[in-house]
Amino acid sequence: MNKNERCVWYKLDNAAKLYPAIKNRKWTAVYRVSVRLTEKVNTLLLQKALAQTTKRMGVFSCRLRTGLFWYYFDKNNSPPAVTGDAINPCIRLYTKDSNGYLWRVRVHENTISLEVFHSVSDGYGGITFLKTLVAQYLMLKGHHIPATHGVLDCGEQPSEEEAEDAFIRFYNKKAVRSWKESRAYHFAGTKEPGHTLNVIRGIVSVKKLKEIAKGYDVSLTEFLVGTYMYVLYLMQQKQSPRKVLPVKVSVPVNLRSFFDTKTLRNFSSYVNPEINANWGDYSFEEVLSVVHHHLRHELTKKSLSAKMSKNVKAEKNIFVRIMPLIMKNRAISLIFHLAGESRMTSTLSNIGVIEVPREMAAHVERFDAMLGAPRQTGINCVACAYDDTLSLCFSSVIKETDIELEFFTLLVKLGVHVKIESNRGI
Repeated sequence: MNKNERCVWYKLDNAAKLYPAIKNRKWTAVYRVSVRLTEKVNTLLLQKALAQTTKRMGVFSCRLRTGLFWYYFDKNNSPPAVTGDAINPCIRLYTKDSNGYLWRVRVHENTISLEVFHSVSDGYGGITFLKTLVAQYLMLKGHHIPATHGVLDCGEQPSEEEAEDAFIRFYNKKAVRSWKESRAYHFAGTKEPGHTLNVIRGIVSVKKLKEIAKGYDVSLTEFLVGTYMYVLYLMQQKQSPRKVLPVKVSVPVNLRSFFDTKTLRNFSSYVNPEINANWGDYSFEEVLSVVHHHLRHELTKKSLSAKMSKNVKAEKNIFVRIMPLIMKNRAISLIFHLAGESRMTSTLSNIGVIEVPREMAAHVERFDAMLGAPRQTGINCVACAYDDTLSLCFSSVIKETDIELEFFTLLVKLGVHVKIESNRGI
């Protein structure tokens, strides 16, 4: 793509091609990132800031188009709109309601939320958009916010690197791993009707959680994943399924930490630590140890490159490339059904610490994030931190709250104070 074509149209990146093919009315492939400010949001000013920010955000300023062989993005010149929030977040994005954009900005009192269809970008790109939007809003209110700590300058044009498909650039045809992966245990709960997403969020101290994790000689991410896996293991023991499948927690990985790129498009992978109850009983400490060693082994540049490259290799297959889009969609949907969420029990994504410019920090209370409705697993969790506040958000399409209750109860038993927020009566 040359300089004159930049921001006019884009091929979908390797990860983005999955979501249009497998989304349905109940599974939206939408995630949310939010920021809570110290004062109520002026919607009219935010609307102006959104128009300015959208022009800066490259692929976010596009709409999805259908080609003969692939979907693609092209420039959307329609005005973006700010809307009020809803009790059920991350519902399906209807482009006629969003002027063709594959995201929406919602406001409730002092909270600004950005909901994004995953084909556009991963959580890193979504947070960059949100931070830039908030910075632009605060500048319209008369505050000076520098373009640092992931805030983009809306007076600049998007760079070519921000728009690159980093999967293609870092593809290594010699390093390709096997697709083979076993099925995983799923919690047997009562499914909610469509468009219902139950949200239970726990607010805890980063410092306290790190202190406890250090006592077990694990990192904060390893502690969170291990705790979640142990709770899911306990649920499996209570439900006593006839066939005991492995408990697996899928952990998304920001590949930018391993490969040098500034792309704002999708550039993530995952690792799936697991335990198998057929091998015997597990203590909490044993589960933490399994997660610790699995993540240390898998979170390397070579290992992640091999996993990433297997997906790119499939995309480059000549038979896949010439296959009409309607046939591709059916094939991708079937493969995802056989080898997607059926191979994990749940997802826990730790976005990590979100930083903002010092001038902006005075106006921000905290950040939150959540995943939309899972397609098969029933429940997911996202963690993100700002200052000493860690937000742990469970999003579920299951009526029962056993998993969330067990998880937060375990944290309390370990000495962590937890503040609970929810969109449901519990």
